[in-house]
Amino acid sequence: MSRTTAPLYDSACRSAKPTDRAYKLFDGDGLYLLVQPNGRKGWRFRYVKPDGREGLTSFGNYPVVGLADARKKRLEVKRMLAEGIDPIESKHQAKTQATIRGRTFEDVALDWHKAMSAKWAPGHAKTVLSRLKTHVFSTNR
Repeated sequence: MSRTTAPLYDSACRSAKPTDRAYKLFDGDGLYLLVQPNGRKGWRFRYVKPDGREGLTSFGNYPVVGLADARKKRLEVKRMLAEGIDPIESKHQAKTQATIRGRTFEDVALDWHKAMSAKWAPGHAKTVLSRLKTHVFSTNR
């Protein structure tokens, strides 16, 4: 049987002072406030991923993210876990999709050309770029 933890109060979060070692103030259900020696206070949530491994995510720093906001975020993550979604993987996929959506084929091709140009002879690099502009970029618009 797991032990019960008394919920935190905002006053306890506010009055937490840094010590020579980091320490945790637990709110329950995996949520805690990590107080670091430099005075920084950050919300962390420890959970079990759908594949059974342990996961840890951060919700932001106190007081920017308050106790009530951290509890709401904990609830959102628990809902995702109930649906079998790993919140960290979901966040990474969303970032990747946003990055991909913001770049065009032309951007990717020019980056590739720039990287490869160092390995090619100058004349070949110029020919490849010319062919990309003439045959690929003009038809891709």
